[in-house]
Amino acid sequence: MNLVEVHFAEADKTVFVQPGTTLLDAAELAGVDIMTGCTRGMCGTDAHRLTAGADCLEPCEEHERGTLDRMGVGEDCRLLCSAKVRSGKVVVAGDALTD
Repeated sequence: MNLVEVHFAEADKTVFVQPGTTLLDAAELAGVDIMTGCTRGMCGTDAHRLTAGADCLEPCEEHERGTLDRMGVGEDCRLLCSAKVRSGKVVVAGDALTD
């Protein structure tokens, strides 16, 4: 099984994780502090922009898509607690609402 590379641009930290790992779990493994709320894909506290690798993630589930739509953020955003890596390299750029 190939590991997935996840790079957190603001912290300049990279971690390699198993497919199926959430981006929030990857952040924790990399030592990157992410503000979270419910961690169920409903509150939107951990919405972040991706600058690469959106196609390397599993598709949005309905609850995550609903939260992102409600927030009015772009298609390049995902909730770190819900987005699971699949393959390749993902680059997390920064907070969806402040960057």
